[in-house]
Amino acid sequence: MPIEQAVSLTMKYYLLLFFTALVCVASEIVDNYKSYKDYKYYEVHGTQHGIKRLTEALKKNDASLVYSSSKDVAEFVIAPSLVSFFMKIVTEENLMYNILYEDISNIIQLERSILPGKGDFSWTSYYDIDDINDYLTNMSKTYPSWSELIAGGQSYQGRTILGLRINTSQRNAPKPVVFIESGIHAREWIAPATTTYFINELLTSNDSNITHIRDQFDWRIFPSCNPDGYHHSYTVDRFWRKTLSKSSNRCIGADPNRNWDYNWGQESSSDDPCDYQIYAGTKPFSEIETRSLSSYIKGIDNLLAYISLHSNAEILLVPYSDSNQHIDNYDDLVKIGNVSLDYGHEKSKQKRYRGPATAAEILYKASGGSMDWVRSVLNVPLVYTYELRGRLFYWSPEKIPEQGDEVTQMLLGLMTEACKFGYC
Repeated sequence: MPIEQAVSLTMKYYLLLFFTALVCVASEIVDNYKSYKDYKYYEVHGTQHGIKRLTEALKKNDASLVYSSSKDVAEFVIAPSLVSFFMKIVTEENLMYNILYEDISNIIQLERSILPGKGDFSWTSYYDIDDINDYLTNMSKTYPSWSELIAGGQSYQGRTILGLRINTSQRNAPKPVVFIESGIHAREWIAPATTTYFINELLTSNDSNITHIRDQFDWRIFPSCNPDGYHHSYTVDRFWRKTLSKSSNRCIGADPNRNWDYNWGQESSSDDPCDYQIYAGTKPFSEIETRSLSSYIKGIDNLLAYISLHSNAEILLVPYSDSNQHIDNYDDLVKIGNVSLDYGHEKSKQKRYRGPATAAEILYKASGGSMDWVRSVLNVPLVYTYELRGRLFYWSPEKIPEQGDEVTQMLLGLMTEACKFGYC
């Protein structure tokens, strides 16, 4: 056999092995992704006591219960084997319910059917953490005189909490800093997507109002503050919320928005390392993500505003999340926040966000969150959490620009009105 033919056959053999391996890896990723086949999604209304009893009973029977709640309404993802038990408690507590989805695996399949391929970054799909970081890198290279990559901390698995600093025209005095934290809860995909959309608006918009706030402030923007958890939700379990640290009993992760050193471990948190959602960690800042990010934030001079993006409740929150008592500039925050919501409503024409108010007043009490720590320890004047739109932590990918435009207008309204109140 001629040597050229032998080499050709050898190359074909190795190429065949290579592509077979790729197919196997892709198949393994698909097979390992939790399908939630025949899991149902319920909305429940009733008394706080009844909803609390239902939640605790379900958690005892389902270690990975997915739920969210406010004062008199809650939403639950129920495994097929627990539907009868769910109905029993609902009946006993005289709760009312609606079934929102008969099989949530259909939503997950739909979402994953339009995951992006390789190519340009856009806002019609949800991207994994490496793609988000590549986008930040590309923008820093495209606008080198305006932006630079910044590292806000590190994850348990060694990923950088990567952000973008946008700081255009320089002036003698340092500009006020606006810090945006997003994606601290892994499954809330719309938050990082909206944050990258806002970055794009700051850097590319020709709207004079947007370019004005771009140039007026020193922006520090972090789309994914829980990169391990986000990647896990993208590749393993769509409803993963926590970090990926390992506890002594081999359970995984803590809720990074219950792990900050503000009234740690008190409200809406768990000391059970196996709690699927709200385990607060072994101590304040036990998670490297919160420990390193808080250290970065402490080092920022002239920090004017701290803004956190979550989903999905369509609410604007102010500190403190575990108290009905109001901070000294609460009235200012509410007035400024109302203008922010007006800007967003004018753009979206959708139902206006609720609030501004504390989580204790409008949602539920929660301790150990980033927003409250920033206000309590650093006394940052403007501190807000936007709970974006969606149901079941899902927002249709092709509609990402709708939330992107709405949030851009809300942030424009927030900072414009804050300046009118003399904060800038």
